[in-house]
Amino acid sequence: MSTELINHITVKKDVVYLSSHSSNDTAPFHSWRCSGLSEVYDAEGQKGLDREIIRMLYEYAQLRGSHKSLDRYRYAKDSPEALAIYKKYSDQIELRYEGMEKADKDNLWGHPTEKAKEYRQFESDMRDKMYSEIAVKCGEYDRKHRSRDLER
Repeated sequence: MSTELINHITVKKDVVYLSSHSSNDTAPFHSWRCSGLSEVYDAEGQKGLDREIIRMLYEYAQLRGSHKSLDRYRYAKDSPEALAIYKKYSDQIELRYEGMEKADKDNLWGHPTEKAKEYRQFESDMRDKMYSEIAVKCGEYDRKHRSRDLER
């Protein structure tokens, strides 16, 4: 399984561009229009974009390089608060999973039982909340750096 390596994130005229490549690809980084992130940005603004980039970083992507567009996401994901938030929601998901009957656990995907469907919805909801809470740290990063820039 490959990981998407991201070395630059840009928003121009409400369109989100990523500079990235797959971890199992030897080609150089390339910039491309990310329609999924652009749609989220159009619908929800910066908060939605931050949440979805944080989701990517937890599920299938990594930041590479030192471009300033990555700093806010590094700050959010690597903060001690993010670790505590991740643990809080992961523990809730795990507790819910452990409380399920074996038959429901065995049928999470192929032909899910009603309890398995409920668990999958719960897990999805908890992940959305987790990513949203962690993404708030991006705004905190912006506020800290905006005030530093004003002091200069």
